[in-house]
Amino acid sequence: MPLIEELTSKRSPLVKKAAKKILKDRLKGYGPYLHSALETEIEKNRAWETQMYLLYAMAATDCAEEIPYLKSLILRDIPTPVIYRSLALAIVYLENSKIENLSFVYESLESNSFSKAAGACAAIYMKKLVLKDDDFNRIMSYVTQPKYLEHIGKVTNPFLFILAASYLFSESSREKILIFSEQFDVQIVRDIISDVKKGKDGKRINFF
Repeated sequence: MPLIEELTSKRSPLVKKAAKKILKDRLKGYGPYLHSALETEIEKNRAWETQMYLLYAMAATDCAEEIPYLKSLILRDIPTPVIYRSLALAIVYLENSKIENLSFVYESLESNSFSKAAGACAAIYMKKLVLKDDDFNRIMSYVTQPKYLEHIGKVTNPFLFILAASYLFSESSREKILIFSEQFDVQIVRDIISDVKKGKDGKRINFF
């Protein structure tokens, strides 16, 4: 396992490079080393990119054993909001590896944290979870709140992930979100609407 030396170096640039390689190639077996590296990197306020790639590598390589640790981290006071997004994404992604489990999605949405909500919704999209109509309606009641729609042009907006995933949903749910989305004269929204109407994933807002 050639990347162990980099992951255990405690040097953020080397750790980030190794995490990106693991993420890109979906290299399994590095879970304990990713964990150890994250324990070190999470204490470095300026190492947020390294932290982010470690979290994405854990998610992409199915490190489900890390869920309790990741849930403990999301309770901490972390100075960089993007890490809350990455944590929520990784937790939901891993919790849905084998069976559907939306509990942390709702926990993130109810937290009133834009970053956590964005991460949870990103995981729905990236994991290709097919929301049942009841779950869709419940999630829509959160992501269509004014505080989220103020940021509709940002590709990390929670609503955009649900819209992008809707090509997989039931016809009624898909029609509902498409009609709602037509009000936004924003290029990224128009592009995603076009993809959904074609029944495809345009892969415009992937994190990994």
